[in-house]
Amino acid sequence: MPHGRAGAHWALLGPGVELRSTAFDIEAAITQVTQDSSYPEIAEWADYFLHMRATDADALEAFAPRDGRSHAP
Repeated sequence: MPHGRAGAHWALLGPGVELRSTAFDIEAAITQVTQDSSYPEIAEWADYFLHMRATDADALEAFAPRDGRSHAP
């Protein structure tokens, strides 16, 4: 799930790593996910994550305590 900016984020692996982002039709993706899933409240989930309502800072706050590193200043 992307955080901070729209698009599908991926890496091209070869000799080295190249980070890439590909734009896609967000509204069409929300419609497709909503139609294809029986997950409770899927429309709200898809709207939140596909419209990138979570920021980079939100992701760091949520995942940093779980990354195994010490975060003491």
